[in-house]
Amino acid sequence: MRALLVALTTALTLTFAGAPGASAAVAPSATAPRSVAAPSFNIWFNHHGNSPKADLAAGAHRIILDANCDGDFVGAQLYHVTWGRDRKVGNVVRVPCHGRALPQYQLSGGEYYFYFLSGVDNTNITGDWRQD
Repeated sequence: MRALLVALTTALTLTFAGAPGASAAVAPSATAPRSVAAPSFNIWFNHHGNSPKADLAAGAHRIILDANCDGDFVGAQLYHVTWGRDRKVGNVVRVPCHGRALPQYQLSGGEYYFYFLSGVDNTNITGDWRQD
């Protein structure tokens, strides 16, 4: 088995090294910008939806959440993007339909997004992150 692995590795190395126009792969720099959405958003969804991911620094943050819908309220749960299952941050926030909520968070930094649940069609949520 080991001899087969060595033979396959050698064959692949020779194939790619001898290919015309082949060049060495360049590793991405450690300071490459992250591809994330802006910290403000305006989304529409039916019954449930997610906000775009926001890259937020560590520290105290608040967000202004406005909801427009035909129900009573929209439930909003903040999540921290991690390897594997994303981690919940804080408790569910109730955003009244045709109203506003101003939750505050102490964040560790990284990518964050909201999961929204309204239970009705044509729900509009706007959010604007502010660092305190």
